[in-house]
Amino acid sequence: MMGSLVIFRGQVPQLTPEQKAELAALEDREIDLSDIPDLRDDQVGKYKRLRDKPNFWKKIRVKVIED
Repeated sequence: MMGSLVIFRGQVPQLTPEQKAELAALEDREIDLSDIPDLRDDQVGKYKRLRDKPNFWKKIRVKVIED
């Protein structure tokens, strides 16, 4: 089953127990990746792992205000 999911800020839906069980039972080979384009070798060579960049890990402070 293919569908679209639109999530607005602060409205992340929770999975039902049935949805969690369905995802847990899903095999990797059952996931449809046909809409993802293949990467060429020259494209892959440009990527770098973010965790290897200097100063990637930074401490931040977050304040959550509920409406």
